[in-house]
Amino acid sequence: MKRYGQILGVPYDFRRPRWSRTRERMWNPDDERIITPRDFGIGWTLNLYQLRKRYPPLFWLLLAGVAARIIWGIARYFRREDEVS
Repeated sequence: MKRYGQILGVPYDFRRPRWSRTRERMWNPDDERIITPRDFGIGWTLNLYQLRKRYPPLFWLLLAGVAARIIWGIARYFRREDEVS
């Protein structure tokens, strides 16, 4: 079986992840697509450069959502640790 390709139109790539491939898929000014094949795994990912260029409010909303989720997870971790002590 090939390590990358498509099955029923869904892209897959099980080659070892590389930073260069991740950057190429997630921040690529040369690729006009917003949705690109994942650099590792099954499915698609977002080309954040093109998203920021074409839909700036959506890009910043997505970025704020990710930051809020990270902060919420950290706060939850510390609250749980306080309850255990």
